Amino acid sequence: MLDPENKSTRIARLFWTTLLVAAGLAHFQAPGFFLNVMPPYLPVPATLIGLTGLLEWMLAASLWRPALRYKAWLAIAVLLILYLPVHVYTVTNHAEIPPLPFYFPLWAAWLRLGLQLVFIGWTWRLYQSGKQAG
Repeated sequence: MLDPENKSTRIARLFWTTLLVAAGLAHFQAPGFFLNVMPPYLPVPATLIGLTGLLEWMLAASLWRPALRYKAWLAIAVLLILYLPVHVYTVTNHAEIPPLPFYFPLWAAWLRLGLQLVFIGWTWRLYQSGKQAG
């Protein structure tokens, strides 16, 4: 099967691979950060943090398999949507979040939420373009 990927999509794939690998690593190196921003209504937070770290690595690897790539874009978009409650909780409950190992200002929480929306749109667009090409 020919891979119709263009240069901008290859750059996006490299960006997302780097981001997903780094984020997955962060889930294991600094789980305390993620535990602090986890909404209390989510069950088994430590398990969820580990599973999402592994999932991010699997998705990063999937971006390099042409047969899985466009489905990986969809899975990344869905994962980013599933992360939205964490980002909304971080913004709406900023004062109640226990101190992190470093200062995480409210403006950074808003920026993170806004970027999440941009990233969802971007990965959805990559999914749609891969679906049309395949």
